[in-house]
Amino acid sequence: MIPKHGLSELILRVADVPRSVAFYRDVVGLAPAGEPSGTWAWMWTGEPGRRPRLGLTSRPLNYGAAHCGGPAHFAIGVARAAIPAEKRRVESHGIEVEGPITFASWRAESIYFSDPDGHRVELCGFEDLNASSGEVG
Repeated sequence: MIPKHGLSELILRVADVPRSVAFYRDVVGLAPAGEPSGTWAWMWTGEPGRRPRLGLTSRPLNYGAAHCGGPAHFAIGVARAAIPAEKRRVESHGIEVEGPITFASWRAESIYFSDPDGHRVELCGFEDLNASSGEVG
């Protein structure tokens, strides 16, 4: 089998790209990858310049994905020790946060909240950011 190199990108359909860029920049803490347009933006989900990226678009998707809608759920990994501060930071924006939820078998805690379009964002706090789990968060 040919080795895989992990997730390259995730694209969300949103109603208002500038509003979503502000949410993912200010609430989630992601950095824009280039200058967003009114209908399209890329955000880095980790270190700027390294995949995976989060795409935000108000246009229908193409290339075999025209049927895709939403809302979606996805998780961004952070250090477990950062979860309490991340919860306070997200709540400081007036966002309702669920959790933290503990996943003892993979030594992690997650918080969950929704973006302006109803996509469910998870910040998953791992004790070891290099470990993988077989569980769904």
